[in-house]
Amino acid sequence: MSKAWCVFTFLVGIFILSGCASGPYHAIPYDVQQDKERNLKIVVLDKDLDNQFSSKRIVILTKKVEWTEDKRMKVYCEIRNMKDEMLRLQIQTLFRDDQGFQVGDDTNWELVLIPGYTTYAYKTAAFSPKAKDYTIRIRKAQ
Repeated sequence: MSKAWCVFTFLVGIFILSGCASGPYHAIPYDVQQDKERNLKIVVLDKDLDNQFSSKRIVILTKKVEWTEDKRMKVYCEIRNMKDEMLRLQIQTLFRDDQGFQVGDDTNWELVLIPGYTTYAYKTAAFSPKAKDYTIRIRKAQ
């Protein structure tokens, strides 16, 4: 009885493990040109902040880029809280050179509190003159 049970268990194990040996697997190409962080200047990372099927939680009113006297990029944007409750956000800016590579001037995640139905003016500047492009990332505070 025990010998038959061992053979049965062995055959079931072989049958289960044979399902794992399939393939060959092909790599799925990733199109960098369709990446939202490369195409959009402001990216909202949480779906419930920018839901197209219900009322939006935040709206980006304006965005602007200026240059300092020493050729550094300054970025501005206005974020509007469209609800009555206090909104806790984290905002980060990624700076890129003219070829799209990050220059290492990424800002830390900044905690922002926006009261209901008010607008917050976010602004930051790059540390080096290498920055030619930017992406502002917005998410709910953790």
